[in-house]
Amino acid sequence: MGRLSRDYRRSSRPRRAGDASAGIIARFRARPIVSSRTWLPVLGLLAVAVTLGSGHVCARLAFTNGVNVLTAATLRSLCAALLLFVLLRLRRTPVLPLPREFGSTLVLGLLIAAQTVLIQVAVALMPATLAILFFYTYPFFTGLGAALLGDERFSGRLAAALVAAFAGLALVLGVGAEPVSLAGLAAALGAALSFAAAVVLTPRLAPGIAAPLRTFYMLAATAALFVAVLSATLDVQLPQTEPGWIGLAGLTLFYATGIIALFLLLPLLGPVQSSVVLNLEPVAVAIIAWIALGEALTGTQIVGALIVVAAVIFFQATARRG
Repeated sequence: MGRLSRDYRRSSRPRRAGDASAGIIARFRARPIVSSRTWLPVLGLLAVAVTLGSGHVCARLAFTNGVNVLTAATLRSLCAALLLFVLLRLRRTPVLPLPREFGSTLVLGLLIAAQTVLIQVAVALMPATLAILFFYTYPFFTGLGAALLGDERFSGRLAAALVAAFAGLALVLGVGAEPVSLAGLAAALGAALSFAAAVVLTPRLAPGIAAPLRTFYMLAATAALFVAVLSATLDVQLPQTEPGWIGLAGLTLFYATGIIALFLLLPLLGPVQSSVVLNLEPVAVAIIAWIALGEALTGTQIVGALIVVAAVIFFQATARRG
């Protein structure tokens, strides 16, 4: 009887609101939220692919209305560096004094600058579809680089996803049997190697610097290099028409937003998964060009887009289970 009365008194005692809320929070925290942790960065990279794809469509509009590559590269790099600087100031993150690892971020900046120049050279020397297709060999180089550095094993699952995505991209871009410029091919592969190196080395170089600050130093170095070249050559070519100005503004803002988000999300998924997801970028370009410029997609391109999407989903889903 005594034990029963004690149990009754314990259970009938009114519970405080704080105890109840604490219990609910504890039960909520105990539930696994693996799916949101895994898929939210993937959705972020999907937004990055759409944003960068929008920038490519705007770049096409700007280049056909008098803008040259150097002017566009300088403005978009400056915009990216200034936008990230404003975000750092809003977070009260000091930019100075420079950390000891600052020199490593300059290497990343040079790699991004090399990728920007080389891909534009490739587009100038060969059909744009071929240049973009050869550039998208960079996921292969990213996987190989990560495997050589011991970051991730180059598995059959990764190889299957990359091959399927590459085949889908060939269909999306409508690549046929066309003569290939060896110089253009070298430029496109050089751009792929430069970008793959930047993606693989970003988590390794300057690990003591937080990702936002590291990204700012990298983009500032890229912008400084282009400003120096533009100042030396004075080769500024601005748009001559209103659509050209719209294209220049679009490529500047979309690139700045996309490249910042990419290198901030990169530490969450790693270089290999990020590169696989970014195979969706040319698909986004084709869809946006269809909507904005009226460039209709063929049935073959739609099939290719579905293959790329399926390859990305397959790789990400199996990565979650692993």
